[in-house]
Amino acid sequence: MAITYENSEATFSAVIYEDEVVSFRDFLQAKAPEEIKLNFVECDDIHLAVIQLIMAYKKNYVCTYTFGENKKLFQTVLEGFDTSENHCS
Repeated sequence: MAITYENSEATFSAVIYEDEVVSFRDFLQAKAPEEIKLNFVECDDIHLAVIQLIMAYKKNYVCTYTFGENKKLFQTVLEGFDTSENHCS
């Protein structure tokens, strides 16, 4: 698996494909409303569906990110997500 889970932290490695969506969703549902940590240090790319789950969780709960040295596109998207501009509930 490209996503591993330990307590309230998910570690992403290599490329995260669509087949990881359901297990990641289950992790988020099990952890809500806890603060979670998402580690992207070894991640190269993430499927959009996984990014959407992250943004939905961040809209309602606290999550923190750890990124690697080389900035990736998904990092720009996640850091630029402003929960005050998202009107979903």
